[in-house]
Amino acid sequence: MFLQGSALVYLKGPKFLIYVSGALSMWGDRMWHFAISVFLIELYGHNLLLTAVFGLVVAGSVLLFGALIGDWVDRNPRNKGTQMFITCRCKL
Repeated sequence: MFLQGSALVYLKGPKFLIYVSGALSMWGDRMWHFAISVFLIELYGHNLLLTAVFGLVVAGSVLLFGALIGDWVDRNPRNKGTQMFITCRCKL
């Protein structure tokens, strides 16, 4: 067998699986952002204005609401924040 001992244990362990899950999640998120940008370019007639406005709105909302949401998560129990996130994601 190619992988033996501690390498096989690491690859089957929860730490590695969490890393893989995070990497795949980020990859999917980046693909959606790219696809939306290409769609907006085609929609607005090969002009980057709509794509730039979309990027500005996304970055601005993270800038404005990121700290507020982070403070709220820090003040409340983790289970409440997780339940709220899952509920919001399921409604989309």
